[in-house]
This record gives sequence, C-alpha cells and structure tokens, in this order.
Amino acid sequence: MKLKDLPNSQVILIVDDARQDLAENFWSEIKNEHSPNIFINKTVVDMDTGRNIISWANTPFNGNKTCIISFHTITLPTQNSLLKVLEEVKNGIGFILITSNEEALIPTVLSRLHKIKKQESRSKNQEDAQKFFETKSTERMKLKSVVGLLNQEDEEGRKDREAVKSFISDLIKFGRENNLESKKLIKLIEMENYAGDPSASGKTIVEFISLYLPVIR
Repeated sequence: MKLKDLPNSQVILIVDDARQDLAENFWSEIKNEHSPNIFINKTVVDMDTGRNIISWANTPFNGNKTCIISFHTITLPTQNSLLKVLEEVKNGIGFILITSNEEALIPTVLSRLHKIKKQESRSKNQEDAQKFFETKSTERMKLKSVVGLLNQEDEEGRKDREAVKSFISDLIKFGRENNLESKKLIKLIEMENYAGDPSASGKTIVEFISLYLPVIR
C-alpha cells in the first residue's frame, strides 16, 4: 500500500498486524519532503507525545503536512486530549494512525477516524494464546512464547506491560471463541485491566492465569 492509495480523508486509521513496517514504508515516501511532516512510532503513545502532536497541529504552516502515528496502544488521557485536533482538523493537515490493536481506541476517537483496512490474518499472539490453552497448567510458564513475553522490554527498557495486556486480550478472544465459562472470562478481563497498572507484576499475573485457566484442545 502506498500513500497515493489512501482515500481523500484527513484522519485515517489503518489496523494491521504489521503496523511498524507499513508505517516505515509510508514515512519513506514523505520524510524528504519540504514539509514539517512527523513520524511517531511507539508501543505506547503517552501524554507527552500527545502534547507534541497537538503543538505540531497548531503550528501554522503554509502548505500541507502529515503526521504518521504508529502504535500498539495509546493512553486514555492522551486520546481525550487529541479529540479536538482529530475532530477539527485544520486545512492542509493529515493524520494517519496505524495500530495493531484497534481495541485500544475509545469509541469517541474511533468515530472521528476513517478506517480503511483490517488485517484478518492470525497474529502470532493469537497462535501463542491457543498453544497456552492447549498446554497443561504446570507447563505453561515454560512455553517459549511465555518466557519471551515476560522478558520483553518496551522502548524505554521497562518490562513491557502492554505486551502482557495484549497477550491476555488474545486469551480472552480465544476463550470466547471456545466457550470458556463466563466467570473465567470475567477474571481474564480483570487481569487484563490490572496488567496495565504500574505496580502490577506481569510474571505474577501470567502465573495466576496459568493455574486458573482450564486446558482447551
């Protein structure tokens, strides 16, 4: 996909498992233009980044400029802060949001975006979720995917809470598709929410889930 293939809209959302590669390709097309285009590629778009986007959008420029934002998730306060610039986009400004996790966006933000693509192929995390369910509870923490997940760091060198949340989200999807009992689904949702807490231990959460969930083959 090329930028020229995108629809004529100032605020576009693309949902794709390969969001980083797609964003890099878009950026390569415009990075050398004589415009103050910007490229943001983050696992988590935080409030500081949101302020920078707002400042960029409000800085006058006699011409066209584009902001490409590639992310897995974006904090709720940041989304709320961006509502106005996404709803009342000034002439000459374009936003292209690319994410691998549409569920991270709140409805009020989604309603302002022109969604043009949804990648339906199974993600690696979905495959890992199935393997997790198929494995005995006492063996789950030894799975290569789980070991890698718990050792994963975000872009700032911290334990990647968002990766744990994403993995639990895929467990929830798999559980729903395979008729996991409702009380266990509710507990998974609670664990997904708790995983984003700065005080949460990803390892402790995954250990609990490993012992709590039944085997589904």
